[in-house]
Amino acid sequence: MFQRMLVPLDGSAQADRILPYASGLANRLHSPILLLSIVDLRVASSARGRGDVEQQLQQAVDRLHHEGVQATMAITAGRPAEEILGVAESQGCDLIVLSTSTKQSIGRGTLGRVTDKVFHASQIPLLLIPSLAAELSASLPQPPSTLIVPLDGSALAEAALPFAEDLAQRLTAEVMLARAVPFPGAIVDEQSPPTGEVEARTYLGSLTEKLRSAGIAVQSRTFDGPPVEYILSLASQTPHSLVVLTTHGRSALARWFVGSVVEGVVQAAGVPVLVIPRQHSRLYAARVSALLAQAPLFAALNQEDREHLGETARIRAYQPGELIVREGDTATGCFIIASGQVEVVKGEASAHPTVLTTLGAGEFFGEMAVIDDHPRSASIWALEATECVAIGRAEFLETLQRRPQIAVQMLPVLVRRLRRADARASE
Repeated sequence: MFQRMLVPLDGSAQADRILPYASGLANRLHSPILLLSIVDLRVASSARGRGDVEQQLQQAVDRLHHEGVQATMAITAGRPAEEILGVAESQGCDLIVLSTSTKQSIGRGTLGRVTDKVFHASQIPLLLIPSLAAELSASLPQPPSTLIVPLDGSALAEAALPFAEDLAQRLTAEVMLARAVPFPGAIVDEQSPPTGEVEARTYLGSLTEKLRSAGIAVQSRTFDGPPVEYILSLASQTPHSLVVLTTHGRSALARWFVGSVVEGVVQAAGVPVLVIPRQHSRLYAARVSALLAQAPLFAALNQEDREHLGETARIRAYQPGELIVREGDTATGCFIIASGQVEVVKGEASAHPTVLTTLGAGEFFGEMAVIDDHPRSASIWALEATECVAIGRAEFLETLQRRPQIAVQMLPVLVRRLRRADARASE
């Protein structure tokens, strides 16, 4: 999901301390890092001054290479916040890693004022690392093992889920859902729990089931107190945690209106916080829809139907040699290959496994899993770096209930696939 990280450095110890955390995360996500130094015009015009900056950056790049991370560097001159956002966009970075301070409000740390400006203007996800977390990471690098996702029942808050799911799978981390209880004082009778708590538990139960069906470890919590205080307390009590949440946006052209909860968490959190701008989550959904259009199974659908499917589909990344599905496992959904190549292997557990075929971009597998939950008939392995769009069976069936015309348009493709499979089996 995150293809390239941008890490701005200003030569300070506080900024340098975020490198171990960024390095550990990049290693697990197989994501290269671009180190950026922004100098003033006097330094930029001075050969000696620019040489000193290049030397410092090169040392950091060499250290990252030694840790197994692909890294490059860039030096620009200008206003720091504008340069960070401009370089991130021009260089295709989809995650900006910045340091913050927990001792002072955001905007007053070593990179505080710059972080504050980027935080309020960015349409690219931000990973904000407070000084305490950076210091612990420098002494004992540890990728997040628990992803805390605060929810309020809105689609906006849920926009953080695809990113949390992807990170959970790639980091082998647990997801912790925290749901604010609506109308906590609404009571039906003395024997029944408050209606708001019932609603919150039902809501979390549905999300928990979907995440577990995707193989993600998940637990959930409800709360009816002040959200910021609860989230901060939960994060401080959870070792190696990362808070994942979204911001509000009025439009693609307007500045972000950052909600008080998000801003309060970012200002005071003692753990890293991943902030997903609303516009970026929309771009993610649009990309999923575009990838679905490339697959024969969904090509006949109109744009609106693909967008509805895209709301629940997820982009998954796999490294060469990584297992995508295992023969005999319960099927939970289908996959469309966005890029890369996979190998289909039958009888892998036997003495003589058979490679049935290889599949590439635009092709799909496991399509029958969106209809039934029979065991997988073959194993699928990534032959190279591969991205797939995964559609869960439960989410797909829910979409069909709302839009049954999707099934009608997909039936001819499924029938043709079944006929070809029968023909191969009879050969």
